[in-house]
Amino acid sequence: MRNQTKIYFVLLAAVLVFRVNGWAQPASAVTKAAGTESARPAGAITGRVINSAGEPLFGASVSAVPLNGARSQAAYVNSKGEFKIDGLEPGLYRLLASMAGYVPLTPSPVPTEPVYYHPGDSVTLTMIKGAVITGTVTGPNGPLVGVGVFVTRVQDEEGKKLTPPITLRDRSTDDRGMFRFYGLPPGAYIVGAARPRVGVIVPSAYDNDTPTYFPSATRDTATEITVRDGDEVTTDIQYRAEPGHAVSGKVVGVFESTVRFTPGASVSLVDLQSRTPLTGTSTTAIDNHSFAIYGLPAGEYEIYALQYPPSGEALRSAPQRISVRDSDVAGLSLTLAPLASIEGRLVFENDPKAACAQRKETAAPETIVKAWRATPEKTDANNKTESLTASLSFANTQTVSAGDIKGSFTLKNLQPGNYRIDSQPPASGWYLKSVAIGTRTGAVRTAGPNVLRDGISVKNGEHVTGLTVTITEGASRLSGRISAVEGQNLPPRMMVYLVPGEREAVDNVFRFYEARTGADQTFTIDHINPGRYFIVAHSPADKDNDPGKSIRRDSSFRAAVSQRAAAAKKEISFKPCERIADYQLPYSP
Repeated sequence: MRNQTKIYFVLLAAVLVFRVNGWAQPASAVTKAAGTESARPAGAITGRVINSAGEPLFGASVSAVPLNGARSQAAYVNSKGEFKIDGLEPGLYRLLASMAGYVPLTPSPVPTEPVYYHPGDSVTLTMIKGAVITGTVTGPNGPLVGVGVFVTRVQDEEGKKLTPPITLRDRSTDDRGMFRFYGLPPGAYIVGAARPRVGVIVPSAYDNDTPTYFPSATRDTATEITVRDGDEVTTDIQYRAEPGHAVSGKVVGVFESTVRFTPGASVSLVDLQSRTPLTGTSTTAIDNHSFAIYGLPAGEYEIYALQYPPSGEALRSAPQRISVRDSDVAGLSLTLAPLASIEGRLVFENDPKAACAQRKETAAPETIVKAWRATPEKTDANNKTESLTASLSFANTQTVSAGDIKGSFTLKNLQPGNYRIDSQPPASGWYLKSVAIGTRTGAVRTAGPNVLRDGISVKNGEHVTGLTVTITEGASRLSGRISAVEGQNLPPRMMVYLVPGEREAVDNVFRFYEARTGADQTFTIDHINPGRYFIVAHSPADKDNDPGKSIRRDSSFRAAVSQRAAAAKKEISFKPCERIADYQLPYSP
C-alpha cells in the first residue's frame, strides 16, 4: 500500500508539472526544446473564449480537431480570455471549447453543419452556463442506490425535434438515491432510470428492469423537461421495477485484434417508434463475440453491430428488425461487412481575368467534400418506415473529407445507398463549378454517370474511383441585412436563399445558396457562381420551411423556394469577383 501511495503522488506531481509547463509554453516552444522545431509547421489559430456577458473564461480549454484525422492539439485560456494553438498543419480544424458547467453558444450559422477554421484564423468562442437536471430515484422502500440514470435530448434550443434523439449523459445514483446532470445544452429532455450503463458494469438489482422515465412513466408517456441556459430543474423519479426481456446472439466476422481484452464489436439497439438509440453492449473474443442486452420493454427494434479496426475502415452489419413481445429474442446473428468508399480528386481552375481567389497555396487541404445519403426510406401500407440497407441511426448522415496537399480525397465508411456530392470551397473567391465521375485512359477521359442528376450509388465493400470536383476562381460574395416592412416585426430567426434566375440553370443544384441570419438579422453568402439570381427571405414560421432542410438536398423544398423567389421578383446579379456589401433585403410575410 505504501508503494502504491508513493507511485500515486509521483504520477500526480508529473501531471501537475505537465499542466504548468503546458500552460506556460506554446507548442512551438516545447518542440524547439526537443530540437525538432524544423519538423513542425508554424500555423496557428488564435482567439478568445468568453461567456454570454463578454467576460473571459479563464482556464477553459480549446482543442483544434483536424478534419483529416491527424493529431489534435489543445491550449488553455489565459486570464484575458485568450488562447493560441500553434504548430498546425495546413488544413481544416474544428474548435472545441470546454469548461466544466458550460456549453458552446448555439445555434451555428448553419444548424446542421459544423464550422471549420484554418491556420491563420482568429476566433471568438462564446460559451453559456449549461442547465442542470437533478433529482432522486425512489422505490417502495425509499431512495434507490446505484441505479443508472440517463438524460436524452429530444428537442434543440429552438424547439426543433431531434431525429434521432441524443442521449448525452449517464450517471448512477449516490448513497442518497440522488443524481445530478450539469452543463446541459438548452432544449427539451427526457430522464430515465435503468441498469447502470457506464463505468465498471457489475451485476445489479436493476439489470432485468425496463427503464422508468420521469415522473414514473414508460418511454411513450415520459414527461419532457425544457431547460434554458443556467436553469436548474428537479425531476424526481418513482421507480417502476417492471421486468423486461432480453435480446441475445452472436457477431460474426469480427476483426481480431492482437491486443488482449480489446472490445471486438459494439451492438446497438434503436427504438423504431421514437428512433432513440438505446443501451447496447460490446463483444470480446473471450465470449466468442456473443452478446446479450437485458431490460427491454415490448416493442419494435432495430439491431446492428459496428466495429472500427485500427485501419479506420469500419465494419458494420446490416440492420435487423426484431419484435420483442411476450418472450426473449435469442439466436441472432449479426455479420460484419466492410462499408463503401468514394475516391476522387480536387481540380482548381485559375482565371487571370478574375484573380480574386484566396489561399491558393493551401486550397486542397482546406476544401471540404461532402457525401450525404439521399436514398429515401420506403413506407409500407401501415405508414411504417423500412430501411433494410442502413440503420435508422445512419439513414440521413453526411460524410465529409478534405483533400491532401495534392488534391486527392476519400469519402470513407459509407452506408449502402445513393449519395449526393457537394463541396465547400477553401476561401473567398472560389466557387463549386461541377462534380463528375469517369475513367481516364492516357489522355482520353470516358464520362461516367450524371452525378449531378443521379448521385452515386454504392454497395457494401464497394470502392468507387474517378470522382472529380472542380473549384473555379472568380466567386462573388453578398453581405446584407433583412429589413421589416413598416409596422411589422421580424421573426427571431431567418433564412436567406439565392436561386438562379436563368432558366438553363434551374437544374444545377450548385447554383442554389442559403444563409442563416444572425441575431441582428445580418447575413453573408459566399462562394457564389457569378450570374443572375432571385433572392428571398423565409421565416421558420412558414409551414413549408423546416429549418433543418437544405435547399440543395431537398428537391421539393428547392422547388417551393424557387417559386416564392420568382413570385417576389427580387433580382440580384453578380459579376466575377464582385463583393456586394450592406445589401438591404425587405421581408414581408
